[in-house]
Amino acid sequence: MYPFSKFAFFRFIVITLSLITVILFLVSIPIYYEYIKLNCITSVCKGFYNPPPGANWLKSHGLTPTEYSFAYVSIYTVFGFVFIFAGLLLLWKKSSDPIGLFGTLMLVSLGGTFTPIMGALKLVHPFLLYLVQTIGATGMATFILFFFLFPNGQFTPKWPKYLCYVLITLRIPGMIFPNSNLNLQYVSNWLFGSWFIIWIGSLMFVQIYKYKFVLTPLEKQQAKWVVYGVVLALAGLFSVTAIFVPNEEFILADPYQLYYVEIGVHLSMLLIPIAILIAMMKHRLWDIDFIVNRTLVYGIMTATTLAFYVLAVWYLGLLLQIQNHLFSSLIATGIIAVLFAPLKERIQRFINLRMYGEKDDPYSVLLRLAKELETPSSPEAVLHLVVRTIKDALKLPYASLSLYKNGVEVTVSEEGTLDDEHFIYKLLYQGEEIGLLKLARRAPREEFTVSDRKLLDMLVRQASVVVQSAKASLDLKILAADLQESRENLVLAREEERRKLRSNLHDDLAPRLAALALTAAAAEDLVESNPLATKDILGELHTTIRQTVSEIRSLVYDLRPPTLDEMGLIGAIHERIKELSMPTKNRNQTTAVVFTLNAPNRLPVLPAAVEVAAFRITTEAIVNVVRHSMAKNCKISISFIEHNERGLQIMIEDNGIGMSSIKKNGNKGGIGIESMKERTNELGGKFLIDSVRTNGTTITVFLPVNTLLVGEKNEKAQGVYSG
Repeated sequence: MYPFSKFAFFRFIVITLSLITVILFLVSIPIYYEYIKLNCITSVCKGFYNPPPGANWLKSHGLTPTEYSFAYVSIYTVFGFVFIFAGLLLLWKKSSDPIGLFGTLMLVSLGGTFTPIMGALKLVHPFLLYLVQTIGATGMATFILFFFLFPNGQFTPKWPKYLCYVLITLRIPGMIFPNSNLNLQYVSNWLFGSWFIIWIGSLMFVQIYKYKFVLTPLEKQQAKWVVYGVVLALAGLFSVTAIFVPNEEFILADPYQLYYVEIGVHLSMLLIPIAILIAMMKHRLWDIDFIVNRTLVYGIMTATTLAFYVLAVWYLGLLLQIQNHLFSSLIATGIIAVLFAPLKERIQRFINLRMYGEKDDPYSVLLRLAKELETPSSPEAVLHLVVRTIKDALKLPYASLSLYKNGVEVTVSEEGTLDDEHFIYKLLYQGEEIGLLKLARRAPREEFTVSDRKLLDMLVRQASVVVQSAKASLDLKILAADLQESRENLVLAREEERRKLRSNLHDDLAPRLAALALTAAAAEDLVESNPLATKDILGELHTTIRQTVSEIRSLVYDLRPPTLDEMGLIGAIHERIKELSMPTKNRNQTTAVVFTLNAPNRLPVLPAAVEVAAFRITTEAIVNVVRHSMAKNCKISISFIEHNERGLQIMIEDNGIGMSSIKKNGNKGGIGIESMKERTNELGGKFLIDSVRTNGTTITVFLPVNTLLVGEKNEKAQGVYSG
């Protein structure tokens, strides 16, 4: 972070100032002790904050000046030693870390100068007083710097660096020369108050900004610990001040009460070095969220209980007109005892909801989801409800749900704004992955806690069932839409085929038949007068009739191959194999493919669409074998499957060069494969081509057969045969 020379010099300065402070602190303890004992018992001392107790008060309470002085010096000494020890421990463990050095200088300086002990050095020499004030100013400067830089050692964003330097410049000279115009507090309390507000406000902004956009998860935990310690320390100071201000005269008149105030102030401040040590020294920090949660709950409960108790005692005393508050206190205590448990439960739920969302009460989340699912809703609304419930329960900025449709991930519901960092959870139903849940982090690089993951695991498991049900309903809607579209396409295709057939008959066949009639009439007119011309006309008529018959057969073949009706599916395929078994020239080699047909002697009566599709697919496949595969053998297997799914299975296997080699040789092929796939998909079948191997290709086709259609066709066939 810093060049070695600068960093080494900075470390030298920190070690030197820390050593000077420790020495001065140790030297000043006995001096300050004697100073209080000799000068601050009966008269006001400038170096001692508290008013003198007086010799008579000490005597009446059985105390001596020695004991009184020792009591106060003990508080200040323990306080100073804790801060100094924490600073030196940081120096020992974190001497290579700039933030550790800043923390060392801050803790050691504050430990020596926060209490009035080192002020007694002015009795030795006035110069030492300026030295002590300089150390105190250094501690304040490092205190400001430390919290602007903590925990990553960077000014983020950049502009607080200049504000930090301005704040230090305005405050530090006045601490060195407190009785001059350099001290804002000396000039005007309003100026000092404005400076203090700007400092605290900018510090809060910097820490919040870093927490949300800059810090890593570990650094966030460090920041939480330090902020927690500082907030508790300031809360302790505020509480003591809140008690002291309205009761100032009473407390100042009683040295015991004043001593308790001192203990409260210094104990509160001890939380700062403890929190800093935990944040910077422990590698695996405890999750502070639980501690903060309980602190807020019991802090609110304590404040609420005290406020209610005071108000209850005052109101009951006023209502019952009694001077003795014992009876009012008993009643107030009983009311508080009754209300404590439900009040604590409500406050706990309120704090948990604000800090964690609803992760501490997953059953309420599931119950609310179940109640909302009881209301009839569309599948889309149910999926959105699942996403919104998970997002709100965990207080996330974004959540989305994606489902798989035909192997493609499709986002069906989302809420919030997605950033680059998010978690992905798989939704499983009966071992099958049905979708993905995408959840954004609450803040950059912030991981889910253990309780987050427990709640999320429960929600994801329950959501999988709900999502599967909604997905099934959604698939049914899509299927119904697809069915309707298929019906419409079927009607359109049927009408298109009818239009095409009508066009062929009307525009081609009908004029040709009319021409035949006219030609026959002309021949009839010339049969007697010109027999030779009649003979020529009859020859042309014969040729035209043969062409017309051929076109009619081609038209009929396009509708349905005649061989299917004449020979059946097996016979038609066998006949086509005979035609293709002739040797052909392929890539300058004379090859003859040997076909083997494995098929039952007789197949069940099949729907016409299945027969045509099976014939077209098989013939297209064996044509591809002859033209492209360079195979020597091809095996065609046809079987009717009746277990599980009823249908016709066709398998064409060859020992050719394989699909991959065909593509490498520059042959992109035609539309045969796509045509086979389309015919299979039209009937809801399955098409599989195994072209990974380099020594052949296997095509497997399954065409489902609807039992009802087969039964209907059997009945019709029986009726035709019996007729």
